Order: sequence, then C-alpha cells, then structure tokens
Amino acid sequence: MSLSLTEKQAREIETFFQIAKENGAVISLRELIGLAAIDANEIELERAFLSDSKLRSKFLLESGYVLERSQVTGLSPQQTVSEEEQRRERARTNLKRARRFGRVLLKGTVLVSVSGANAYLSAREDEDIDFFCVTKTNGMWPFMLKALITARVHRLANRDVPELCFSFIMDEKCATEEFRARQHPIFARDALTAKVIWGKMAYHALLEEAPWMGDYFPAFYRMRLRETSLDEQRWSRDGAASKEGSAVLNSLLYHTLGPFLRMKSWALNRKFTKAAWHSSVFATRIGKGYCIYESNRYRKLGRMYGELEKDG
Repeated sequence: MSLSLTEKQAREIETFFQIAKENGAVISLRELIGLAAIDANEIELERAFLSDSKLRSKFLLESGYVLERSQVTGLSPQQTVSEEEQRRERARTNLKRARRFGRVLLKGTVLVSVSGANAYLSAREDEDIDFFCVTKTNGMWPFMLKALITARVHRLANRDVPELCFSFIMDEKCATEEFRARQHPIFARDALTAKVIWGKMAYHALLEEAPWMGDYFPAFYRMRLRETSLDEQRWSRDGAASKEGSAVLNSLLYHTLGPFLRMKSWALNRKFTKAAWHSSVFATRIGKGYCIYESNRYRKLGRMYGELEKDG
C-alpha cells in the first residue's frame, strides 16, 4: 500500500525545510520522517514526495536530501549535497572535540551535552561549539566559573578547537521546572537534538518531565526516550549526583561573575551591531540558577517553528 502524505505533513515538510534553509543547511528524508512523524521508510517517503504535485513543484530530491528547485541554479544538486556532507563531517569532528573537553566539566553536573548547529550535524567553518549543561542545584555559578576558565585554557592549548560557548546552563531545580512547563516547539527540538556527553539518565528524567514535547514531535520524542532509557550510569534523583551545592557560594559568584558576563555580552553585541551581524546579536538571561543566551536568529527560528503550533 503506497504512502499518501496528509496536508498537515506536507505543510510540516515545508516548514522544516525553511528552518533548515535559515540555518544554511539541507534537510534529509530520514530527518523528516522523525520530525513529521511519518510512518514510512525513506524509499516510501521519496515515492510519496514525488507523487505530491505541490511538493514536487517546489523541491527535488538528491541522495536522500530535499533541495529547493529555485535555488539549484548556482550550484548543481550534487554540489549542494557535497557541501552539506562537509558541514555534517565538520560537526562530527566538533562533537569529538566537545567530548574530549567535556570530561573536565563532569564534576558538579548531572548533564553535559552539546546543542546548536553541531548537535544538528550542520556546522559552518567558523561554528562555535555550544554546550547545554545542568548542574547540581545551587551549583550553577561555581560551574560557570570553572567552565569559562577551563575553556580558555583548553583553547590556548588546542588552537584548532572552535570557540567553546556555554549558551544554555541551568541548575537541576531550574531545568526541571523549565522542562515541566510547556515551551515553544524550538525548545523541544533543541532539547531532543542535544548530543549527551554525560548524564544520559538525567537527560532521560528531564524528557519524562516534558510529555508536551510529544505533541510537537511524537516519533522523535518516543525515540529519544527509548534511546536514553538504559541505566548506563545508574543515575538517581536521590543519588550523589543530585546533592545540592553551596547556596552562599553560588549567590556570591552570581553577584560577581554575573555582572561581568552582562558587560561582556554588551561589548560583544556592540561589535556584532557595528559589523552589521544583526542575526548574531543576542539577549542575555541570567539568574541564580541559569545563564541563557538567545540570538536574534534563534528568535526568528522560534517564529518559524510557531507554524507547527498552528498545525497542532
């Protein structure tokens, strides 16, 4: 029995394509199957894709990737695919680098993972390595101090390593509250796409706090829960990994390191604005249990993901 795409699935395919395009990436049929919850394999989806006149008029398929017909004039489909494969290989290399560095971040954390373009396996040549980490409760700012210092030393010793950025850091209490509350689709996809270096069971527990992610990405959500259900590290909410840090030390560093990061962010944003890199300008959200950076590009992507809520 042949697969026939629903109108909702066809709209989601277009939305996911546009999101990938905004990031300068190309999306694959395999990725679309998980994101749009399409019950089919790649061959079946390709046949359904080609039988849909609207999709066929806008897109073409090459080596398992979805390309836009109107943009294939500059590069051949094969060249476009080759560039995407180079981005993916670059991201895999960066993930290996992140894992090597990530070992020094384990103490005081319950979760260390890579987020951003490298987690999506689509890295530009100058792509930063972004970390999403969850620390012990009241341990966020001691972690940030250690992370910033060790990242600086690591890059001085390893000149080939890209910039190491701590763009989404929370303590365990804040992270649990954040995952438990219903968020936008972009939050769900970023969380589900994160590449875990340490704390697989902690990550699994956070996903269990967020069943609402399954409303946006049912197949992807189930897959990540299944992948992280193995008790490889015997992590427990009542175990040593969850003991709280020092509230006094955390507060002290929040009131000293926090203002420094705000000033540094302000200076960096001035640099981006002068260079007309408006998509890179970012907002800084800082509290005693969290430090989050959100760029203009991220907010634009959030609006694009809003199309999925309309279809929900």
